[in-house]
Parts: sequence; C-alpha cells; structure tokens
Amino acid sequence: MVPEAGDPSLSDDDVRLYWEIRRGDDDLSADDPRLENLRSLGVVFTEPLTGRPGARPPHRVERELIRRELDEVERRLRRIRRIPSVLGALDQVASGGRCDTDAVEIVKAPAVVDHLLHNAIEASSVIWSSQTRPRHAERLAVSAVRDVAILKAGGVRYRSLYPASARSRAPEADYARMTAETGAAESRTSSRRFPRMIITDTLGMISDRRRGEGGSEPAIVVRDPALLAWLREEYELHWEASDPWFPAPEDSPSNRELVERDILRMLSGGSTREAITRTLDISPRTYTTYMAALRERFRVRTNEQLMYELGRRRDTAADG
Repeated sequence: MVPEAGDPSLSDDDVRLYWEIRRGDDDLSADDPRLENLRSLGVVFTEPLTGRPGARPPHRVERELIRRELDEVERRLRRIRRIPSVLGALDQVASGGRCDTDAVEIVKAPAVVDHLLHNAIEASSVIWSSQTRPRHAERLAVSAVRDVAILKAGGVRYRSLYPASARSRAPEADYARMTAETGAAESRTSSRRFPRMIITDTLGMISDRRRGEGGSEPAIVVRDPALLAWLREEYELHWEASDPWFPAPEDSPSNRELVERDILRMLSGGSTREAITRTLDISPRTYTTYMAALRERFRVRTNEQLMYELGRRRDTAADG
C-alpha cells in the first residue's frame, strides 16, 4: 500500500541517524539536510545550549505525533462547519431556487433537534457521543433511566466521551456507571479538546457553538453516508487517545492522578494556566491546589523546576 502524502514514516537511514544522535556518536550539524524528515516529525530538535541536534525518546515523539493528528481533526471539523455556508451561497445563485439536497443542514430549534435525534437513535445499533460541558443533573437522571432501559433491551450499544473533569461530577459519574453495568455501553474521558457531537447509523449532529459564544446552540446535521463515515473515523481518533472510565482496571490511576497527569502533559506542551483550566474545566483555585501538590511531590519550588524534573525522570526511564 502506498502511504498518503504527509503520512509519518522513517527510512532505514532515518532510524540509523536517530540512534547515532541518541548515543552521542554522531558528527552532524543541526542544519544537516539528512535530518529534514526526522525534524519534520519532531523526532530530532536543536539543543538550545550546544546548537547540535538532539533526539527525543520514542514516548515523547508518540505524544507529539498524536497531538498533530488531533489538531488536524480539529481543522477538518472547522471546514465541515463551513459547508452549510457554501451550500447557502449556491442556493442564492440558483435563480431563487434551492439545491435539492439535505446532506448537511443547520437546525436551530431545540425541539426539532430533539425530534431528529430521538428518531435516529431509535433506528440505530450504535451511538457515538461526546459531551464537552457539564450535563444538567435532572435531565441526565431522566436520560439515565431511558438509556439503561434501551441498553438492557439489547440491539444497541453506546460510546460516550467526556472531559476529564467529568470524573469529579456525580451526575456524569452515576450515568457512566449505570450504563456501563448493562454491558452495552462504555464511557471514556479525555483532557484533549474535542467537538460536541452525537453520531448514529443514519445521522450525525455537531454542536455549532464554541465556549463563550452566544446563548443559542444550533446543530449541524449530517446525513450523507460518506460524511458520517468520516465523522466516525475522527471520533475514533479521540476515543483511542482517551481513558476508560467504567469498568476500570484495578491498577488504573485515580481521578486526581488523571487530572494531575493532564496538567503536566499540557504544561509540557506549552499550554497556559488559562488554557489548562478551560480545557480541563477546573477553576483557577483548583489548578493552584494541584500545582502546589505537584511541586511538593517532585520537591521543587517553581513550575520551571517541575518541568525540568519531569523531563529528566522521563528521559531516565526511557534510557533505562
């Protein structure tokens, strides 16, 4: 199979150069053209003090490549959101007529959204959902009774993706536990940014709202089979990078450990305090409490020292 353009891949020479740099027995300059592919993949970087090429350990390369793919997912979803405006422009040109297609449309009325979604769920065997914000406790309790009954009846499976902060909220935790106990549902959490959407066998709905924008929340409705298949593939990327909620392995990290891990990951990637609290849906005060605990655990005084110590320990573990 011929790889697509832009697919990450390494030649035998790339691998040889990588390990020469890791062992320190290379005599390469940072601008050596043979390092172009390694540098483009984030495998090799320029040491700030020596100006010589350095090699990242595989686990750090993996995180970087996954982050790039998820960023590409986000860009593609933004392009999907622009599709209705393209169709609208075509409608205006067509002699006052309207294109005979309902592959993608924007639905603004909540009652219409609920009706379309209910009918789609009734006719589907698998439901993929992702929730980006806290869910209303009373409505979620009603949904739990309905969804548990549907799952116990058989013939349908649920997949639900939540932000990592949902683990500390009782309504979402109870819903995830109740649906998981049916054996036909699985919930996961992620600290990465993902879109709010629901996908069924015949219909997909994507939220047309960014945090902090407006009070209404129209939905982008997708019915085209090719677009639905693409949306499911994008959902899978987020799903594979997330953490199982229920049932959890005996040695799985606690809720606090998951949040601490996500904070460290985002700090390592250069995220600001504001970006971290927004993405993880935690308050600035909670963030400060976590950071104080992390500095104490690593026996450092500043965030810069914390990042250095974390990187040193990871590199030591990788080399070992």
